[in-house]
Amino acid sequence: MPMVYRMTAPFAKMTIRSLGFDRRRRDTKVYEYAIHRFYMDIMGILSALLIISIRLYLAFDVGQPYSGTFPLQGSDVLLFWITIITLLKNWQLLKDYRKNVFDRIKAIAKNR
Repeated sequence: MPMVYRMTAPFAKMTIRSLGFDRRRRDTKVYEYAIHRFYMDIMGILSALLIISIRLYLAFDVGQPYSGTFPLQGSDVLLFWITIITLLKNWQLLKDYRKNVFDRIKAIAKNR
C-alpha cells in the first residue's frame, strides 16, 4: 500500500464512522475509497506547498538557520513550474471532488 494511502486511512475511517455508515458493507467500502481519494488530494496540495516553501526558504536569507544557503538556479524554474502546476491541478480536482463526490456521500448519509 502506498504511504499516502496509509496516512489517510484513519481520516477516511473516522469520516465514514462519523457519517454513520457500516464499514462492513460493500457500498461503504466504495464511499470510503472515495473519501481516501479526497484526503490524498489534500496531501498532494500540502506536499506541493511544502516543497515550494522549503525551496524558497533555502533560496533567500531571512535571518534563520540554513536560510539562503542554496541560491536559486536555472533548474529551480522547472521545479517551481512542475510544483505549481501540480498544486493548481490538485486544487481544481479537490474542489470538483468535494462538490461532486464528497457532498453527495454526505447527502446519502443524511438520507439513511
